[in-house]
Amino acid sequence: MSSHAIFTAMERYGSRRCPVDRMSSKLRRLLIYIETKTQQRKESTMKRSFAIVLTVVMLFALFVSPGLARDTDELIVLQESEVVGLDLMRSSLQNTMSVCYNLHDTLFFPQEDASVKPALAEKWEKIDDLTWKITLRKGVKFHNGEPVNAEAVKFSFDRIFNPEIKCPHKGKLSAFKEVVVLDDLSFKIMTNDPFAPGLYILGIYFPIVPPKYIQEVGDKKFNTSPIGCGPYRLKKWMRGESVILERFEGYYGPKPYYKTVVFKTVPEPAARIAALITGEADVISGVPVHKRTEIEASGKAYLSSQMGVMPYLGLNTYKAPFDDVRVRQAVNYAINRELINKALFGDKAIICKGPISPRTFGSDPGLKPYPFDPAKAKALLAEAGYENGIEVRFAYPTYMSQIQEQAEAIAAGLADAGIKTKLEPFERAVMWQRYKAKKHQMYIYWWDDAPEPDRYMYSLFHSQSRDYYYKNPTVDVLLDLGRTILDRNERAKVYNKIDQVLYEDCPWAYLYVIPEVFGVSNKVFYEGNRDGFLNMRWAKPKN
Repeated sequence: MSSHAIFTAMERYGSRRCPVDRMSSKLRRLLIYIETKTQQRKESTMKRSFAIVLTVVMLFALFVSPGLARDTDELIVLQESEVVGLDLMRSSLQNTMSVCYNLHDTLFFPQEDASVKPALAEKWEKIDDLTWKITLRKGVKFHNGEPVNAEAVKFSFDRIFNPEIKCPHKGKLSAFKEVVVLDDLSFKIMTNDPFAPGLYILGIYFPIVPPKYIQEVGDKKFNTSPIGCGPYRLKKWMRGESVILERFEGYYGPKPYYKTVVFKTVPEPAARIAALITGEADVISGVPVHKRTEIEASGKAYLSSQMGVMPYLGLNTYKAPFDDVRVRQAVNYAINRELINKALFGDKAIICKGPISPRTFGSDPGLKPYPFDPAKAKALLAEAGYENGIEVRFAYPTYMSQIQEQAEAIAAGLADAGIKTKLEPFERAVMWQRYKAKKHQMYIYWWDDAPEPDRYMYSLFHSQSRDYYYKNPTVDVLLDLGRTILDRNERAKVYNKIDQVLYEDCPWAYLYVIPEVFGVSNKVFYEGNRDGFLNMRWAKPKN
């Protein structure tokens, strides 16, 4: 979108906070900066377009014979980054988990309203506030023929808390105390305290795995050659290229339509889109906002998803200057979210008020997003003893869609408020390692706007979960309370309070929710879900 177009739009809609005739020169410079960077990338993309088309042809040369139509029993899915493993208990990365959910099953299928439906569990009942009794389906088998029984559930549960596994979902499951086997198909699962989102959390983060196979081959091999009980089984994993899955004919549920699913790694968005439009791919992830009209206009594919990605600007509150709440608040006042939304996301993003997504249960409707106010930011910095401003390191992961544009736009706004930044782009593994080692000073990461706030709020903000960059005893107490209150209306009040506390304390600069869509061939019917995982059991040909 051009700067003229945005000026015209702002004049038309009459922005009260920043009418066009009083728009500051700094704000104009930020807008022009964003436009210039975007235009430079567009020109660079045009220069590479021919190379990208050739790349697409070569990428699929091994999978499509010249002159022959593609196999209608095969589904090709393109993702922007490679999987890091195939053990669902050992990764929290979106693209990795997408592949894993085709191989592994959990006890329940989570729904858009945070309720659940039966998966491996056939029925369940709440014995008391701390105990569920769950009965498994009869006759379910793993891909190697092992039975899916109560002993397998107990083994899987104990494995999550094995320190050697380093399960990133352990914090989300920490409310659970133990699994007690009752008979071959029935077991009790107990919590330390009442846990309102328990079944929903089990439905996402608790895959059931085969005890005998893991004991025979070990955890390391299981991560590369897994056996699950999901609708697909692993056929071949070619590192750096693809993961090939084949339909598991012994699956207990409805058989997926496609016999083979190929997950391929294609980092370049233009290459993924070209493959989709030319018919060499069926589903693609990571479609940048500014490229979505290209898919819709092609007549060959459509956009599908209900998921939103919620980037946030994390701050290391353990070290100066971000150990001072006034500096953290200054960062929030120094970001022009609305302008970034218009320039980068076509005004499609939802501006965040606090850490809980506006679409998520528990978000406080009374909060207002931090306004763009560089003068207020400067005043807060001066009050904190930084009259001459500050200079900080600003890390971002290179594999996230449009992340560089976001980082540069945010940095430009911060500079106008006296916050100079040194941009530090990192590859995925390095970014994550530095994150866990608390080496970042300021950084962009993201979460999805899940319907259940405990899914991410506890793991990101409770000091007994990750404890990477923030600790607040009040927030710990409230997060514990939000888990244990069973009445939904009372839970909402607790999360409203959490939203308020974190809004004031600002361990993050709150940004926006970006609609995350998948591109889907017109030949395929696939509806994305709020969780955002590419679960191909639901894909089928269009009639």
